Amino acid sequence: MSKKPKGWYEAIAIRPVMHVDGYESSEKVCSYVAEIYFSSTEEKLHQKLITNSKNSTYVSLYTLYKVGEAKCPTYWVGKDLLTALMQSDLTIEADSLHWAMKTGIFMLPKNVVFSPEKRSIQAIFWHFDPSNGYLYLTASDGASFFCRRFKAYDNLRKITYADVQDINPQAVVEFNEYLQSIFLRLILIMECRSELVDTESKVIRVNQGFAKDKAKDYYEPLWVGRNYRVQREETQDKGGTHASPRVHWRRGYLRNQPYGEGRQQRRLVWIEPVLVIGKG
Repeated sequence: MSKKPKGWYEAIAIRPVMHVDGYESSEKVCSYVAEIYFSSTEEKLHQKLITNSKNSTYVSLYTLYKVGEAKCPTYWVGKDLLTALMQSDLTIEADSLHWAMKTGIFMLPKNVVFSPEKRSIQAIFWHFDPSNGYLYLTASDGASFFCRRFKAYDNLRKITYADVQDINPQAVVEFNEYLQSIFLRLILIMECRSELVDTESKVIRVNQGFAKDKAKDYYEPLWVGRNYRVQREETQDKGGTHASPRVHWRRGYLRNQPYGEGRQQRRLVWIEPVLVIGKG
């Protein structure tokens, strides 16, 4: 692959973003995209997808290229929100989503989602192509990429790939399906809980030296669930042989809620999970 050009970050990213503790740096994550975007073309990668349909590498490469083409639109996912989504029973079909955001990056908090190699997943990259209905996903743990490509409008004909050759294939397949479920939940929450999604980010001027001309403008990151907190409930343990565990989850779920004139319309509502803490 060719070397990234000078000033590549400014060329590929919408704007420079402040670092967030507990997350990989956006510049490092964007560098994965840049390695592909500046060394290939969409035409070449798409042709490789066609002629090497069983080589999962090109699913990841094509996804990263399309993310670079879109200038790396990025959202940071709040740790509590991600935890709550993972504790919810959400049956989500890709064809039920509106896909207001078709391409982007979800930055995941460290040490929440782990790859089969027990490394923390840093980010999920995605691209949805409405012309043919394909959804492309890839995620990195800093060493390996895990990916999926499937027809969003025909979930019975999923095409599943994995980039890692030296891991139990079934473990990779299961992990890719797990990543897909996390991703679709995040997209769904962006649609049905818009109040959890940032729409603006403030500019912060950072001095990089004593001279005024050394100051540089950065932006606050855009978040999904920045201020979301897991719901907690304390219950009195009544004892007995069938006492509930002291700490357990009451799982979340989706509900079709009627609304509008005559309550004839329906919208998806997320009934959030609750962490139940028993008191002795």
